[in-house]
Formats: sequence, C-alpha cells, structure tokens
Amino acid sequence: MTSVKDPQDFVGVTDTIDALLRQCVDHINRNRDMCTLKPEWFAYVGELTLEGEVTWFGMGRGGWYHDGLPTGLSSAPVYAGFYWCREDDKPPVARANTVVVPLADAARIAAADWSDGYNGYEPAPLDGYAVLCSAPFDPKRAGVEGAEAHLRNAKCIIAAGDGEGRRANYAEIITDPDRGGNALFFPVEGEERDGYSAVEPDGTVVCLAFIDYDFD
Repeated sequence: MTSVKDPQDFVGVTDTIDALLRQCVDHINRNRDMCTLKPEWFAYVGELTLEGEVTWFGMGRGGWYHDGLPTGLSSAPVYAGFYWCREDDKPPVARANTVVVPLADAARIAAADWSDGYNGYEPAPLDGYAVLCSAPFDPKRAGVEGAEAHLRNAKCIIAAGDGEGRRANYAEIITDPDRGGNALFFPVEGEERDGYSAVEPDGTVVCLAFIDYDFD
C-alpha cells in the first residue's frame, strides 16, 4: 500500500484533500461540547515514516499511541490546519491547531467510524510544542540529550519561520538517519488537546486527527 497525498486520489469521493480535511474538523466539532477554531488554511507538511504505531505528544511526557495501522504502510502524508496567531502589536505568526494523518484512501475513511476522542486525557505539550512521530523513531528514545537536541533544533527552525511569516510553520527533524525516521514538531497555543481516529470494523485505523484548542 502506498500513502495518499495527491488530491486526485480523492476525486469521486471528495473534490479535494482540503474538503476531506474540513470534513474531519466538522466531525470533531459535531462531537464536542466546545468547538475548536476552524483552521484558516490547510497545508501538506510532509511524510511521516511509520513503523508499528503513531505517537502524538511524545518526548517522554505522556502521549497518545495508535497501533492497528494498515498493513504494509511505510509512510503517511501529514496535513496541518493553520491560523494566524496575533498577539498585541507583534507580527502574526502561523500556528497549527489541527493535524490530520490519512492512512487510507478517502472512500475507506468516509466509511469508517470515528472515535469520540480521548476522554479528557490531555498530555501537556513539551515547552509549547507538540510532536508527531512513529515508533521506534520517537525522539524520546534518543535519550535525554538526544531529545533535547531535537527540540532545540526544532525551536530554531520554527523561530526562523516566525520571523519570515511562514504560512506553514513547523519543523521536521530526522530522528533516525539510518532508517529515515522523522518527527514533526508543531508550536501549539491552546490549553487543551484531543485526538480522534477513524476505525474500520476489523479495528484498522484509517485516519488520525489531533486538535489543540481553548475553552471559551
């Protein structure tokens, strides 16, 4: 199985990948007491190397771990929903509050049942950063010094993006050069976090969606 990232792969089910992503956000908002801010735009941010399970908010401070991924899938596209974060008179910076990882084609995702979230378990971001990675490439496995080096590197990349006004502001860090393992770092602003998975009847996870939000 190959990963899906070309919008043409979704023709006939949804018009564009953007439409699929917005459907994910609409589902999340229909199933929560409070609504998360809808992203102003979505961007493709790269391929996540997969092996075994996907980790969200890793780095040794708790996290969500998803197994049951489609067999034979070695990587998956990652899309993030961004918005302009404006603070006082400072220039606006792009921040992600939604991350979606399609693991199958749109028809399978549309037919799957979505989970109801993580029931209040909300691991804290690491110094204001969320991490998306896959075992055994979780940066926490590099040890304390290695994980801190990854985080410092990510902070530098994102800080440069703030200054340059990037619309898709995140950092990809290679955590295992020999095997191609990587991690994606996103600066997050919200006080709360949640996550959702689209699951087929046999337990196969075909899509993951993560959000960062504030209560009104």
